[in-house]
Amino acid sequence: MDILKLAGGSIDIFKKILDFRLERQNLISSNIANMNTPNYKSVDISFDEQMKTAMDNSSGNVLKNTHKGHLPAGIKEIEKMKSEVIVDTTPSGLDGNNVDLDKEVTKIAENTIMYNTVALLILKKFEGLKYAIDQGGSK
Repeated sequence: MDILKLAGGSIDIFKKILDFRLERQNLISSNIANMNTPNYKSVDISFDEQMKTAMDNSSGNVLKNTHKGHLPAGIKEIEKMKSEVIVDTTPSGLDGNNVDLDKEVTKIAENTIMYNTVALLILKKFEGLKYAIDQGGSK
């Protein structure tokens, strides 16, 4: 039996989220590294919209959602999600560079918090499985 199936498919979702968060961190770091490069335009990836689209397009849900904030069960579209790099077209400085260090540092902080939160959720999921295996049935 595949250990990931024991987690109800949420591990696949968490893995994809971590992949996107890592990619976003790399893009933000690249923006900061190029903040003095003439004509450089900052880039980011769209993640929230893609996740919403994947959830809206999911088919074959077996379970019924009882609250609008719940993730649908059996998301099939999550594997199809691809990162979409977005180039920031806001007006740039005299050298043509539009990287704003304050914005980029804020993005890094938010992205780090989100990455760590998902990593913690994965840890808790596996701790629950470990508990069920080790002590769940013993008294």
